[in-house]
Amino acid sequence: MNIETLIEKYQLNEAEAQALRFMEQNKSHLKKIGIREVAKQAFISTATIVNMSKKIGFSGYSELVFSMQNPIAPSVSLTNELISDEQVTAFNTLLQTYRDHRIMVLASGFSQNVANYMSEALNLYGFRATANSHLEFLREAMEDKILIFLISNSGETQRLIELAQLAQEHQIATIAFVGVEQSTIGSLAQLTISSQTYSPKAFHEFEPNLFFGTALNQFELLLSGALKSIYQRTNEATD
Repeated sequence: MNIETLIEKYQLNEAEAQALRFMEQNKSHLKKIGIREVAKQAFISTATIVNMSKKIGFSGYSELVFSMQNPIAPSVSLTNELISDEQVTAFNTLLQTYRDHRIMVLASGFSQNVANYMSEALNLYGFRATANSHLEFLREAMEDKILIFLISNSGETQRLIELAQLAQEHQIATIAFVGVEQSTIGSLAQLTISSQTYSPKAFHEFEPNLFFGTALNQFELLLSGALKSIYQRTNEATD
């Protein structure tokens, strides 16, 4: 986890930030010394540590310590099943290129929930993302250098097709998360990530809708790889 990003994202106060930084710097010893010793050495109260842990999404101190000491990486087989090496490389390049520029995550209907999540996740790691699907808003942003995410289960959402066409006309980079690769939106995007799960009969026949969960897993895998690449380059540049 990126500590400074968490501090900014959750607006930790000075004492909470001090606690989190101390824990990160001493994470290999946290189980041995315990919360009281952490509080003593960091010159803060145990209550501050517990409150900070809950503020950033953990149930308490113990869960935060476990997360710091046991980062879980997805298996190689899972990654290969959902995304290709070419997609990883292309996604890394686009996020590196637009790291300091605006990112718009566009969706409609149920997909808007996925868009909101992706936007929040990008913002958590310092990107300038917003979830919006208004044509007028996109037109206003045409003069800026922006990256667009398009999310559509069918790949045929009319409003998003119009946005994708507009983006293509203005040579704006687009990444599409769709349920079928050979769709209109999939063909218009610069990079298409397909779950290959779309079925027009799924709703009526009570079949599971796998698009949303798969798209989020694909996004998380791609984002994780991109962040590692970006921070590695940053560290190399500062050495």
